[in-house]
Amino acid sequence: MPHQNRRGRLQGQELITLAQKLARDAERHAILSASLATQADRLMIAGLRLLDRATPRRAASDRAPM
Repeated sequence: MPHQNRRGRLQGQELITLAQKLARDAERHAILSASLATQADRLMIAGLRLLDRATPRRAASDRAPM
């Protein structure tokens, strides 16, 4: 019987170790996801600014009356 108890304890420790590893991986993934989202936001803003500059502005007198 002591052999089963020892094996059960090892399996329990293995599960805890695996759970800890998964938690660390999830945390790294969340940090990476947040970083990528921030980078995407910056690229989007930069692209919008470039498009805004490239769009020719019409003078107020050239605009069609409403």
